[in-house]
Amino acid sequence: MNGLQHLAQYLFCMDEGEAVGQDKIEKVKSAVDKLPASDNILISKRYGIEQDRPYTLKELAAIFGTDREWVRKKEARILRTLRRELKG
Repeated sequence: MNGLQHLAQYLFCMDEGEAVGQDKIEKVKSAVDKLPASDNILISKRYGIEQDRPYTLKELAAIFGTDREWVRKKEARILRTLRRELKG
């Protein structure tokens, strides 16, 4: 499963085994593309979107020069933003 599929499952509150339709994946991609650059980079790396793998909180903290808790909170804020965007 690629990063966009995994993120779409999470954002649409789908079970792990449920298939994600291409329309939902496209909506998620569009919403991620609308994020500010730093948010886009963080969420793309965290979920492995157009990456070779998903990054851990620790790895992202090192990239952003902060701690894991900051990355976790930022990720939660971005996910809330994406959910609002997808509901609208």
